[in-house]
Amino acid sequence: MLPFLFAAALLHGAGPGQPLTPESAAGEWRPLLTALATKGAVQGSFTERRYFPFRHDPTILTGTLRISPERGLSLQYVQPEASTLIADASGILLRDAAGHDSPMPADSHQAGAIASLLPIMRFDLAALFPRFDIMAQRSGPDWRFEFTSKDPQAASALGVITVVGTGEDVRHLEFKRSEHQRIEIEVEGPRSGLTFTEPELRRFFR
Repeated sequence: MLPFLFAAALLHGAGPGQPLTPESAAGEWRPLLTALATKGAVQGSFTERRYFPFRHDPTILTGTLRISPERGLSLQYVQPEASTLIADASGILLRDAAGHDSPMPADSHQAGAIASLLPIMRFDLAALFPRFDIMAQRSGPDWRFEFTSKDPQAASALGVITVVGTGEDVRHLEFKRSEHQRIEIEVEGPRSGLTFTEPELRRFFR
């Protein structure tokens, strides 16, 4: 539980931190950013909570998160309905339980959030710096990054994207458009440096 308590403290702590610049990314932040960017394939369980202004309680979804540096991001939802959301260089698609693929509309809020999450989860700074203003905060092994799109229209659609972690592990993700409209994802038991099998790649990626 301790990593989650530290992550919560950073997530809700005072102030967004300091601006992350190409200079600071190449200096004091370089060891952490290099470790995050080179950790290889990742897999972990997640709980996603979607908050809406018109609902008192959040919609809760659970499943498995997978990241392949070569193939992209995969969110395998188990509850309340089985499906897999895949984000890669070709776009975003939703794969149903029977294995049928449907492209997600590029202008949907969820598609924009997931598309932004792909370079963020890879910590691909070459892709991130031109698109986002980034704030960074750190306390011992615990860290937090806030990403705000430099494009006003995208910033209004996506809100602030926050990533919180401990060591080399991402523990919490948040897409916040307002206090009453946001998506929170808690990642549990992340494992890195994995090698996905060919059947796993075919099932959870494209």
